Amino acid sequence: MLFDLRALGYFVAAYEEGGVTAAARRCHVAQPSISMAIKGLEDVLGTLLFERSRAGLAPTPAGERLYPRACSLLAQAGAMVRDFREAPREVLGIHLPDDVLLRSAAPLLSWLDAHWPAAQIRLTATPGEARLRLVADHCKPEGDLFESVAREPYVMLVPERHPLRFKARFALADLQGLPLIERPYCPLHERFARLLAEQGITFEARASAAREEALLQMVELGLGLAVVPQSHAAHAPRCIARPLDAALPFARHLGLACAPDDAALAPMLPRMAAALRGQGPVAADAACRQA
Repeated sequence: MLFDLRALGYFVAAYEEGGVTAAARRCHVAQPSISMAIKGLEDVLGTLLFERSRAGLAPTPAGERLYPRACSLLAQAGAMVRDFREAPREVLGIHLPDDVLLRSAAPLLSWLDAHWPAAQIRLTATPGEARLRLVADHCKPEGDLFESVAREPYVMLVPERHPLRFKARFALADLQGLPLIERPYCPLHERFARLLAEQGITFEARASAAREEALLQMVELGLGLAVVPQSHAAHAPRCIARPLDAALPFARHLGLACAPDDAALAPMLPRMAAALRGQGPVAADAACRQA
């Protein structure tokens, strides 16, 4: 014989409240409904579930055994109903390249949570898996719509106790023989390395990072210097940012990108970018340490 889920709910209420009166009040029913439900369960199971007294209800060993099973059944029944009634959440894949700090996406995630609460956000490993990308303009897939969020120069990041911390700015010639940490995940790093080679400048590749968060920690530990986007320096408190020679053609143009035929995202892209311009990774972190 199948259990009556409503009767199980009345049993759980009586068990937790310790009495019929309190259970009836909690379930918004008359007391006889609680009593009849418990009596029906006892008849089905062939055992007493409560000892009755003037003090209320005390669960028997059988009642103790039934309680966790009743809770589990009720939870499963509720979950089943929600699964059928609630609309499936739309998955929104977001890609952040390794040269973009994870914390840079925080304002974007907050905006999406406020304006698209039904979306299930998932960070993806590759741009192709994502519908929305927070990328530099030279890294976006061809044909993507692109809305600018911020432009920023690159700077030299120096450990706070490094002898070169007193240098006001860095030119290419100053990098000769310096211990640098490589950023192989960034296309601009390859261009930078080629430029040094063309000028006959060699540097010591002291270490190589897998993504930007690791790079910043390596510089803080004193493993070497690194060339990073200006805003990233604010997240390396034990380092000092120094300008690079103005003649160096290196800057980052960060923005949001999506496919032009994405009917949901494409119309929202300008609004998302506008929201990030005031609180995005560059605006929020523009104050790099210069002393």
